[in-house]
Amino acid sequence: MAAHDPLRLVLVTPETTLVDEPVSALRFPLYDGQIGILPGRAPLIGRLGYGELNVTLVDGSHMSYFIDGGFVQVNENVVSLLTDRALTGEQIDRTAAQEKLKEAVARVAHSDAEAESRFRDQERARQMLAMAGRH
Repeated sequence: MAAHDPLRLVLVTPETTLVDEPVSALRFPLYDGQIGILPGRAPLIGRLGYGELNVTLVDGSHMSYFIDGGFVQVNENVVSLLTDRALTGEQIDRTAAQEKLKEAVARVAHSDAEAESRFRDQERARQMLAMAGRH
């Protein structure tokens, strides 16, 4: 693959394929941190985290989605993101996200697993609120 060939982003949820088009770059959360993908990237399989998928289209415009876990595969010039949920900033219900954050903060953890779940739910709600605030 030549370095100037665009990537092809395929964004899939259980209900539908949201995106299947050429892009020039993208950035998204993995389970353990952010990653950026440009043309010529080595193959990769990874576990998605939650947060903003930021896409630069080949015409230079941008689009973004809140993604909520799943998996990514990069193979040649195709980036496939399989996620449980993908929302645009406009689709995020700010009030519901604030309620989820309040519930997660108020929840008492009695074990390490519950503490991890509580932290994860707080961060997910914060990421949703941050993205909703930008759109």
